[in-house]
Amino acid sequence: MSEFSKRRRSGFTLVEVMIAIGIMTVGSLGILSMHQAVSGANRAAQEMNVALAITERWIERIERDSLSWSAEGLNTTELTGTAYLSGLAGTVSATDWVKPVPPDLDESWGFDYFGRDTRAAGQLKYCTNLRLSWLRQGSSARVDIRTFWFREGHMSGTPKHSQWVSGSDFRSAACDAPTADGWNLGVAGQAPNVNVVLASTVVTWLRRE
Repeated sequence: MSEFSKRRRSGFTLVEVMIAIGIMTVGSLGILSMHQAVSGANRAAQEMNVALAITERWIERIERDSLSWSAEGLNTTELTGTAYLSGLAGTVSATDWVKPVPPDLDESWGFDYFGRDTRAAGQLKYCTNLRLSWLRQGSSARVDIRTFWFREGHMSGTPKHSQWVSGSDFRSAACDAPTADGWNLGVAGQAPNVNVVLASTVVTWLRRE
C-alpha cells in the first residue's frame, strides 16, 4: 500500500479532536459575549434616542405655553393662566423640580417604552420633570427639563447598590419629583439603573399689540 493511501485512511486523533472542540468553544463564547455587548449598546442607544425625543417634545410644549404669557410681571393673571409657567407666579427666584400636569389629557408627564404619552403607572418607562427660574423677573424665564427612565436589564443578579431602584418602585413613584430627587439623578451616587437627560430652554414675555 502506498504512503498516500495510508495517509488518506488515517483520521484525527482524540487529542486533535479535543483541541478543535476547545478552539470552537472559546470562539463561540467570544461571539456570544460580543452579541450581548452589542445588544446592550443598541438598547441603551435606543433608550437615549427616545429620551431625547421626549425632552425635545417638552421643550416645544414649554415654548407653546409661553405664547399664553401676554403681560409682564411676577403676579399677572396672564402668567397664572399658563399651564406650566404659572409655577413662577409670585416666585422671585426658582422652583423645585415638579411633575408637570398637562391640561390636555392626551399629553402626559410619563411615557411608555415607545415614547408615547401615558398616565398609566403600569406603562411608565420614561418620566419628565420641570424646574422654573427667572432670568429677568417678570419678563424672561429659564425652564430646566429632565427626562429619566428605568434601565431594565442594566445589571443582573441581586442588586448591591444602595440606590438601586426596582421596576415596581419606579412605576409606583409615578414620576414624582421629590422621589426622583432622592435617586440623585445626574450626580455621583445616583441609582445605577435610572438614567437621565437634562436640557434647558429660555422663554420671554413678548409685547402684543
